[in-house]
Amino acid sequence: MEINNNVSYSRSVRCADVYTESQADYVLPDYLGDVRKILYTEASLRPSGRFAGGDEVEISGVVVYNLIYLDTDGGLCSAEFTSDYDYTVKCSGEGYNDSVADTRVSGYAIRLIGPRKVSAKASLVGSVRLCESCNLTTFGDAFEGDSEPEVNMGRVNLRIDRLSSTTEREFAESVARLDGAIADEISIVHTYTECTVDSVHAEENGACVKGKLRLCAIIKNGEEPAYGVERSVGFEESVNFDDGVSEAMSLVPHLTVSSVKTNVNADDQGCELVMSAIVEMYIVGEGNGTVELMLDGYLKECPTDNSYDDFEYTCLKSVTEINEAHTTEINRADIESDGLREILFLSSTPKVESVKCENGTVNILGEIRYSGIASEIVGEKITYTGIKFTSPFDINVNTSCQMDENSSFEVQLHTTNTGATLDAEKLYVSLNIEGVLTVSDEKCERVLTSMSRRSGEMYEPDEAKITVYYPSPSDTLFSVAKRYHSSCMKVAQDNDITESVFASDNPSGSLSGVKKLIIY
Repeated sequence: MEINNNVSYSRSVRCADVYTESQADYVLPDYLGDVRKILYTEASLRPSGRFAGGDEVEISGVVVYNLIYLDTDGGLCSAEFTSDYDYTVKCSGEGYNDSVADTRVSGYAIRLIGPRKVSAKASLVGSVRLCESCNLTTFGDAFEGDSEPEVNMGRVNLRIDRLSSTTEREFAESVARLDGAIADEISIVHTYTECTVDSVHAEENGACVKGKLRLCAIIKNGEEPAYGVERSVGFEESVNFDDGVSEAMSLVPHLTVSSVKTNVNADDQGCELVMSAIVEMYIVGEGNGTVELMLDGYLKECPTDNSYDDFEYTCLKSVTEINEAHTTEINRADIESDGLREILFLSSTPKVESVKCENGTVNILGEIRYSGIASEIVGEKITYTGIKFTSPFDINVNTSCQMDENSSFEVQLHTTNTGATLDAEKLYVSLNIEGVLTVSDEKCERVLTSMSRRSGEMYEPDEAKITVYYPSPSDTLFSVAKRYHSSCMKVAQDNDITESVFASDNPSGSLSGVKKLIIY
């Protein structure tokens, strides 16, 4: 009869990146004019769900395309349309618990294929980490009978992710008061939103997220030039974890703004611009779980046939928050417009180009791509133009861990609070670069998978035999005891080796400093 020794554990597994595309054709509605010149385009993502079935996990969502253009009459117009995306990754089937997906737009194209028809295509990259329950089994008939084998147990730290439930927060806020305005003459050219997290901390059964929602719009009142308005609204929300969350875990919030709507409400004094939105939020608890593994074993009275496998795993080393102020200056001459009047809005997207580590500091290099809309004066007339430019960024992040050639880095960055002002010579831009740097180690440990008695062979102890053994640098108390079919405890006691050799951080029993052993 063979006896199995099972170890159950949870781990976080990173899948290979998945590359996919999403595309859509869109016909402008009747109330919008024909396209004369495209000024601004954007493609962003709204994740919608994860579905596990069989041995696959499907990740899905929506690509939101924004288009701002001049119509044939020179008016400023905008359109928003969407396309679906989905992709799958393999999972362990019954062992699957949950997943964390980071889907990004790596590139997109929006082009005009007729006066009123637009074609769009986005290239997407999906990075997914699976949260799985696993078993590690060691079997063999050496575990049965009266004599138990001597075993060498080791502890390893495996990266685990714990996901909270998803919480929704609804907002409906007055963004601008337009005294004396007529509702029918107010047009909403473009809206955009962003979330900023100020803090996240653990609390009973979950975590509390504090932050701000920024609501922005470009509006036009009759024949007046378009202009931008905005409002920031603070929020504080509790998010629950089904199994609670450890204080030792790093908490990484994930927020998505969806269902953005704008209404112009008329009253006796004029109009009020009200924006509504839904913020979906969940938190990933990042940490390690300790697993005790059977590294080796033997029987004192007979030889065994052992089998081993490589146990590959990821150990989380640190999760560091990034919050860096960034400014840049652009000469007016470098922007393809001589008559810029006002920046209506400016979007910014960071792109990481390299991540390097030196002396415990991680250096992140990249560039920020800017795109936006500005009003300009051409002759005596006010019109609108698109602007684009880039600026480099250089961020140094100090982590609380030691790194080596086995360390890997995950960087997630986004920008918030992008603002721009003009003077006679330059354009000044300020923003915050926010995100998370995760450092982990890829490791491998040889573990025992089976141990069976070798039939017909027995070791007869020779009470009179004494052996003098000189340990090599690679020897441990366990390896010496296994060699002479003794026990770790007996060898230690016979040689007055202290109990510190058996400490939890020294599972195999280091013999550093031991010159000679007497084996009885």
